[in-house]
Amino acid sequence: MSRTTFKELKERADSIYQRYNAHFAGKARATRDLSLLDELLGELETVIADAQSQSGDPAVVSLLEMAKDNQQVYRDERLAIAEAKEAGPVAEEVSRVVAEANLVFGHYRRHFASKDRRTRDMGILMEVITDLEEVRARMKGLVKSHREAIEPNLEIVEENLRMYRNEAHQIESAQTQGTPQEQADLLATLANNQFGLYRDHFAGKSRHTRREGLLERMVEQLKRTRAAMQRLKKRGLRSQANDRNIGIVTENLKVYARELAAIKDAKAELSTEQIAGSLGAAANEVMGEYREHFAGQNRATRDLNKLSLMCDQLAEIGRQMHAIEVKEPLEINSKNLDIVTDTRVMYEREYREVEKAKVGV
Repeated sequence: MSRTTFKELKERADSIYQRYNAHFAGKARATRDLSLLDELLGELETVIADAQSQSGDPAVVSLLEMAKDNQQVYRDERLAIAEAKEAGPVAEEVSRVVAEANLVFGHYRRHFASKDRRTRDMGILMEVITDLEEVRARMKGLVKSHREAIEPNLEIVEENLRMYRNEAHQIESAQTQGTPQEQADLLATLANNQFGLYRDHFAGKSRHTRREGLLERMVEQLKRTRAAMQRLKKRGLRSQANDRNIGIVTENLKVYARELAAIKDAKAELSTEQIAGSLGAAANEVMGEYREHFAGQNRATRDLNKLSLMCDQLAEIGRQMHAIEVKEPLEINSKNLDIVTDTRVMYEREYREVEKAKVGV
């Protein structure tokens, strides 16, 4: 029987540490999956046993010491998680709703903070506001039972809601400034942004995992953009480019309408279990791309736009998993939703770290 090499031991140990960091480090204990932690502890115990069989190697001795230290950390964390869960489902809901609020804050930050208001997507902002309103409603329902934990977070949510609503007014104002030609140029940019969303989220993707609500939002934004282009024309703007853009937007709206119908038809052919399975596979694809382009890489060289897209793609998958959870709970979907939520938290954190690395902080 071949002997396990140091490289193999290190790879196994690093995999365990990475999964622990992704799913447990810094996370709300009441929401953690004890079965996953037990799985990691079991794998770590095997690594320790294999390392002990060849402990004469100094490199293996160092690896063994770290593995034992982490084993104790994980065992202590398991006890703490079990205690947190004993507090009951309400405490777990507090942790979940705070995590959801932070995800909404991250979504806003990536798309709006310090960005040119003229080019912002109002559809995204209105969705962010709706999401945060839902978080606020859930928090208000928990104030009576967990006032000390909820009230400070509720105040932050209220403050951000006011800021986001004000930002919506500022964006609407900014997008109507300038000469007619400048407005026409801006409208072309806004339309191109929607076309880009289609390429990122729909083109070449399985219809079984696409969210109808996203495409409906894009259609609404394109209709608003086309109406603004048409108003400029009626008010006297003579621009072949604007006329051509009206036609391009109209044609894309037809394509998107057909695609929306096709998505609904494709999903109607599947059971909820099959859709849940497809969503899990789609999430794995995004995570695989993250591992390829970001895991273990120099943050200063990473593409923030690519990472932001991954955050958005996982959020889209998470929305659909959540819809299944509400309508027809499935064990596998619930587990996948927890994994997707944890991963989204990690990606949002990584986005901030990459930002810092790029400015040398």
